[in-house]
Amino acid sequence: TVGVTAYAIYANSSQDDAQTISQEELDKLTQQSKEEQQVQEQRQIEGFSPVASVPELKTEDLVVGTGAEAKPGDTVTVDYVGVLAATGAGFDNSIDRGQPATFGLGQVIVGWQEGIPGMKEGGKRRLYIPAAKAYGEQSPSPLIPANSDLVFDVTLIKVGQ
Repeated sequence: TVGVTAYAIYANSSQDDAQTISQEELDKLTQQSKEEQQVQEQRQIEGFSPVASVPELKTEDLVVGTGAEAKPGDTVTVDYVGVLAATGAGFDNSIDRGQPATFGLGQVIVGWQEGIPGMKEGGKRRLYIPAAKAYGEQSPSPLIPANSDLVFDVTLIKVGQ
């Protein structure tokens, strides 16, 4: 798709000598196309129906684990899929990277800090996170607009290092 977009731009500019496109403009359009393709390719959450808004943090245990329980401030290893609550569009996941994520619960958004404790290893939890407990007005990525409510499916693999 990127090549087709670039060719279409080139073909259009070749037809009208007065219209030219700089390398910078081409790079920008190519990047936008890659981002759009990335959005289309992101994994979705199975069985999730978009919701208009998430007024408060909500957790839903899909699978109750049997291992060690996560506590506030613990380091955890998880697999996750994140989507926009309003559309269900995926923006990030650890599964397609083929490597779970490991981090301290104090290093992540408030929705995770409050939503992960109480989970046990082997468990899977859906987190409905209002924008205020996600990224608020600070968009961390073109795939997450400012003030977006988010939904994550999180599988807790391990508590501790």
